[in-house]
Amino acid sequence: MIKVSINGKITELEDNLNIKQMINILDYKTESFAVAINTTFVSIEKYGETIIQNGDTIDILAPVQGG
Repeated sequence: MIKVSINGKITELEDNLNIKQMINILDYKTESFAVAINTTFVSIEKYGETIIQNGDTIDILAPVQGG
């Protein structure tokens, strides 16, 4: 198990998960969000190959409509 911070909350996850697997485990229902790991945004094309590491800070951000 590894410990990461997801949106400011310490969370334990299994080792060797990629972003896509993490999103499924966390049960995110929409594709409309962005993911940053350690303040660096990850493109959706790289979700399946970006492995989450112990101590990572992960931000999952939903788009905000403005006007």
